[in-house]
Amino acid sequence: MPQLARRSLLSLAAFAALPARAQTPAWPSRTLRIIVPYPPGAGTDLLARAYGQKLTELLGQPVVIENRAGASGMIGTEAAARAPADGYTILMANSSVLAINPAIRASLPYDPVRGFDPVALVGANDAALVVRADSPFRSVADLLAAAKARPGALSYSSAGTGTSTHMAAEFFKQMAGVDILHVPYRGSPQAVTDMLGGQVDMTFNTVNSVMTPVRDGAARALATTGATRDPLLPDVPTFAEVGLTGYRASGWLGFVVPAGTPPNIISELASAIAQIAAQPGFAERIASIGMKPIISTPAEFRAIIAPEIARWTEVARLAGVQVE
Repeated sequence: MPQLARRSLLSLAAFAALPARAQTPAWPSRTLRIIVPYPPGAGTDLLARAYGQKLTELLGQPVVIENRAGASGMIGTEAAARAPADGYTILMANSSVLAINPAIRASLPYDPVRGFDPVALVGANDAALVVRADSPFRSVADLLAAAKARPGALSYSSAGTGTSTHMAAEFFKQMAGVDILHVPYRGSPQAVTDMLGGQVDMTFNTVNSVMTPVRDGAARALATTGATRDPLLPDVPTFAEVGLTGYRASGWLGFVVPAGTPPNIISELASAIAQIAAQPGFAERIASIGMKPIISTPAEFRAIIAPEIARWTEVARLAGVQVE
């Protein structure tokens, strides 16, 4: 994840202090919708609902969550891209739909760069490399030694081909110079279950997907993918800390609107989001659902999208990952 988290709320203190409705009193005058391109209950959905509730209070109009799941987030993302650019449709986007899908798919039904106007980054979610409690691998160094001694003999599970956790694992393999077999699943639960059952040697999965077996002592987390340690696993080092200098592969989440939305509405919406992020207890609420709370300006968000597409395109090319 870019270093936006370190600037966090400090860089927006003055921006967030602006009255949320000072610039365009005519907006909003009716219900807003946040499209979530994933099912209810997913981390992206929970983050959208946390902000949606607060936006309702701050903007004085209902904010409804519309789950449009399917096709690796493409169905909901396309729907948002085609919506009127009037400030009443917001997309809860993430790195999968804006950076990884473009990197691994020959064509998309939306343009991740020109199809949207960024509003604000609001969260990041780390993944973790996890093994069973009885695994002989007690550290990343142990695992790498075994992988280098027996190329292709070890296996890892992910939530599916082309997911953020799959790409994080492939990036790890490339930086470490090891060959570990990928076993994709249709979602995190079965990927974690089969790791615990011994069908695979390890799993790369989001921190909130592996927290229960790690806390219960059934699994051991060896490293996390963020630039800093994950607050839910504070005793687990990052990959950079264990020797992979420069490794970072956290997912990121943020709000975007259809391209062409009036700049004053984007500014007002970004200001409202910054005010919410600064409210007492809100960061803790976000952390409780497995997210690292962050905040950015629209310009800061826009600046990361094209470089992130380029980064994951190179990872996908080296890994031979291409999804039709």
